[in-house]
Amino acid sequence: MKVKEDDEILVRDPNYVKYERLLLQAEAEGRIDGKYSCLVCGMHYREKAAAEACCRAAL
Repeated sequence: MKVKEDDEILVRDPNYVKYERLLLQAEAEGRIDGKYSCLVCGMHYREKAAAEACCRAAL
């Protein structure tokens, strides 16, 4: 937070959009609301093969 000198008002820092960008990327890749989900972690995918390969090392 910065203080505005003349009015002594706090000025909010700009928002960083990394979270929103990563969320949009996950939606575009089908990891959110995909039809198939990983049996271990529950992450969603559009393709069944991708869901099965997600946590293959844990199985």
